[in-house]
Amino acid sequence: MNKPLKKTVTSAALALAALPLSALALAAPAHADDGTMPNVSGRGLVSAYQALNYSTHVQLKDGRGTGRHVLWPGSWKVCDQQPAPGARLEHQKITLTVVKTKEQCGTRTAG
Repeated sequence: MNKPLKKTVTSAALALAALPLSALALAAPAHADDGTMPNVSGRGLVSAYQALNYSTHVQLKDGRGTGRHVLWPGSWKVCDQQPAPGARLEHQKITLTVVKTKEQCGTRTAG
């Protein structure tokens, strides 16, 4: 009798986990297919990754200056980017400055 309940709970958990992924698929970002850096400032971090086709090595920098690590990209947004939009992407380092989605860009923590 426990097996059907376990299967239902597992199925529900998987369905809930898939919700954010299905919502991400609806986004229509401008892709970097032409070899230039897209404008990702102001976007959610997942949208920024989509614009870079997930194939580009990206370094993330905590915009609050506290060295936090991004564990769930869906809860972060891009405040600044290097290189600038329109720059040719030729194996240079890409750095995105990010903060959590409910935080404001440019607000550094003292310390």
